[in-house]
Amino acid sequence: MKSMTGYGRSALNLPSHLISIEVSSVNKRGLEVVFSSPKEWQAFEQTSMAFLRKSLERGRIRVTVSAEQARSHDNDVALFNESDVENDLNHLKKFLEGRGYPWQVSPELVLQLSQLRKREAGLPLLKEILPQLEECLREATEQMILMREKEGGSIFADLSERTKLLEEMVNKMEEGSREMASEWKGRLMERLSKAELSLDSDDERVLKEVALFAEKCDVSEEISRLRSHLVQVGETLRLKGSIGRKLEFLLQEIGRELNTFCSKSTRTQCTSIALEARAELEKMREQSMNVE
Repeated sequence: MKSMTGYGRSALNLPSHLISIEVSSVNKRGLEVVFSSPKEWQAFEQTSMAFLRKSLERGRIRVTVSAEQARSHDNDVALFNESDVENDLNHLKKFLEGRGYPWQVSPELVLQLSQLRKREAGLPLLKEILPQLEECLREATEQMILMREKEGGSIFADLSERTKLLEEMVNKMEEGSREMASEWKGRLMERLSKAELSLDSDDERVLKEVALFAEKCDVSEEISRLRSHLVQVGETLRLKGSIGRKLEFLLQEIGRELNTFCSKSTRTQCTSIALEARAELEKMREQSMNVE
């Protein structure tokens, strides 16, 4: 089982740049990939999306490719070259005076000329580093998947424990519902007695009312379906691959059966247990929303 929440990062050191790729994911019903990179490498988006779609099935995936120029002592020294700036000033002076413009040197002008002289290495061509970027993406994705698997293990343990708890509650609900018809028959006879109606418990009319009530409050089908769904939940939790959608469907069906049971139950104790089961089920549904 995998969670849909994870993060991974990998770095690539080039002589001119430090490149990093971050891959993060959050829960989403389908698979969505959001890509961000320097505009020179936008073509890497298609490669990234094709790779991620093979590795993942659900989640909102954000891929961020960033590049930072590597700093070195040589680069810092080269920020200002006195000889180059002096030559630039002389050329600029001749250009302006030859056209009748006033000439004046200022610190701002010197700084601008030195910045123009600074040669910053541009980003490498994508085709030159594509294999390295792909490897970097693979490493970051593997880290994210490991994090998703680790969190998935915690979710598995929690859902397994709650499934067992629901099975115990269903057993109590079944046990408590067995006497609902006989209890109702007793209350019916008590009301008839108080009304001073001389009807025997074996009277056909009494038996007919009891039979109708027994059919109305029969929860055997709900109990049977609840057990079946819980078995399927346990089996689904142990499956490999994407199980989130199937799990959400099963939990939804369990909720429907619990609602039907509550509407049929005439015993406060049974209804109370079913309501507790619904509370546990809601916690499971919240957890399942983050399962791939």
